[in-house]
Amino acid sequence: MIRLVKVAVVLCASVCLEPVLVAATPPAELVQVADLFKAKEYAKARAILVPLVAREPGNPDAAYFLGMCFLRDGGPKGLDSARDWLGKAVKLAPGNSDYLGEYAGVCLLMANRDNSFSLALEGRDAMTRAIEANADDLEARDGLVQFYAKAPWPLGSAEKALAMAAEIARRDIKAGEASYRGAAAIFSNQGRQAEAKSALHEAQILAAGPGH
Repeated sequence: MIRLVKVAVVLCASVCLEPVLVAATPPAELVQVADLFKAKEYAKARAILVPLVAREPGNPDAAYFLGMCFLRDGGPKGLDSARDWLGKAVKLAPGNSDYLGEYAGVCLLMANRDNSFSLALEGRDAMTRAIEANADDLEARDGLVQFYAKAPWPLGSAEKALAMAAEIARRDIKAGEASYRGAAAIFSNQGRQAEAKSALHEAQILAAGPGH
């Protein structure tokens, strides 16, 4: 799974380089848009997408790509426009974990920008729905690890962060180790040494392998 926004949590956003093309046989315009994304030609991609979404208002891929165009190069209101279009993609395809993950990331970026409790909740809930749609979505799970580790009370929870890291480790040991180490670094930066030690201990157990 490749995403433009892996996760944005409170003060942090991770970005990949290529977009998701969800449709098995996408329209030619979307194939062209994907190529333009790789070339970072976001204005040209938008010029293709605007008439496409007008012609096909029920096309979730088109709405998704337009939202990602605004996220990448949308000016001062880019996040707001990205949230609008990604939200439309989610409404059109509510079971798509990729759309939900991207929408969650944008909501969390906006929550940080606006210091908005409601947007933080919306982002967290969308990330949770992404996992409900795809239990093996490790990126969304890692997003929640970071969210719970970074977010202030009452949104944050070291217990929930470590529990989610354990779920990741149950599916992929290396990914779980990375999640534990990421949480440990966050806790350490916050001066929460007991939580950092606990997360690092779990990472070391996974690194040592079975029987250690």
